[in-house]
Amino acid sequence: MTTDTQQYVSSSQQRVLNTLKALFGHESAGISSKAIASQLDTTNSQAYKDLMNLQAAGLAEQLPDKNWRIAPAMGREAIKVMNNIDAARRRLDETANRYGLAN
Repeated sequence: MTTDTQQYVSSSQQRVLNTLKALFGHESAGISSKAIASQLDTTNSQAYKDLMNLQAAGLAEQLPDKNWRIAPAMGREAIKVMNNIDAARRRLDETANRYGLAN
């Protein structure tokens, strides 16, 4: 039996999440809300509204030149993911070494 998960998907929430994804890769100079709107095929005012919601959640920040980027707190969370992956890799390497499977 399959569950129809589409009933739980919100187009406005998906748009905000796509806005968040559009910020990745622009950590230094940021990206304008107009460029995000163009990339996501939405209006500038809607992109700005989504960016303001991301900012309120601590996930995005506006730079002095009005461009937007991922908030430092979001970057720190991404680093946690990478650190956990590295720790798991070290544990697997250690296990492989104990079983004589080292490269």
